[in-house]
Amino acid sequence: MQTEHKDKDIIDTFQSRDGLETKVQLKNGRLISVWNIAWGYDIGDEFAHITTNISPNIDNATVDFFFTNEISKILIGEE
Repeated sequence: MQTEHKDKDIIDTFQSRDGLETKVQLKNGRLISVWNIAWGYDIGDEFAHITTNISPNIDNATVDFFFTNEISKILIGEE
């Protein structure tokens, strides 16, 4: 049985903005600047794990790791 991924729109948003800064607010309050993502699913996962800003490396940007279900907001064009 194949697991249904529930975050296709989120992954599509990040992919369409590759190379552009996108701010992400996590449910724990952290605000992250995302320039690019590497993502994947472990067996049985409904939500992707994301590593930010490593492909390619972005100077002066943090590398962060989170799951898409930890996202509270994606802020595009907002400060």
